[in-house]
Amino acid sequence: MPKVFIGVGHGGSDPGATGNGFQEKDLNLSIALACRDTLASSGVDVEISREADITSSLEERIRQCNQFDPDLALDVHNNAGGGDGAEVYHHYAGGTGKTLAENILSEIVAIGQNSRGTKVKLNSAGRDYFGFIRQTSAPAVIVECAFVDNATDIQMVGTADKQKRMGQAIARGVLKTLGIPYQGDVNGDGKVDASDALLALQDSVELTQLNEEQRQKADMNGDGKVDASDALAMLQKSVGR
Repeated sequence: MPKVFIGVGHGGSDPGATGNGFQEKDLNLSIALACRDTLASSGVDVEISREADITSSLEERIRQCNQFDPDLALDVHNNAGGGDGAEVYHHYAGGTGKTLAENILSEIVAIGQNSRGTKVKLNSAGRDYFGFIRQTSAPAVIVECAFVDNATDIQMVGTADKQKRMGQAIARGVLKTLGIPYQGDVNGDGKVDASDALLALQDSVELTQLNEEQRQKADMNGDGKVDASDALAMLQKSVGR
């Protein structure tokens, strides 16, 4: 079973960036929990640095991550400084971390967010500036979802539903990097809803024919076939059950 560590930036006495009535620590947590739940529902072993509003230092997140020994790691943040869009930082040497960054950013852009690109940032010694990338043993990225001090950009994560959508997008990028299909998203539009269930039902009675990738995504219960039970599982997933 693949393992993924999710760091949740700031928390407790550290609010992170603030603006437009939002505190970064709260946005980070909501997005990270949605990401965790999506990954777990796809069979990934996930550890998250915090599940509530508690103080969690960078050093503690790095320690937790290395102790968990994941295949991939990410640290969830939101930005400030008057900019616009999402950006994802990765290790300066590229590799799997760069692939992870590209896949996550691609999925975030697919839900309508602007892209600031995948990036590296170096310190004075020519190594990665960010400790979460430099000191973790797994390929790691830092995800900056939106700018809390930009009244327009904050709308991308301004409600619980939009935070969930952002977390799910990040998770889809992680799953793509791991080579795991996003279960239930048969039509490839980035979400699971009634249209996916309908495709599964049509395939089960041979009104349409799914391709192999679609059938893998539609086989919710892993029994090697697509039928009404898979369609029901999609509908339940679409409403968070």
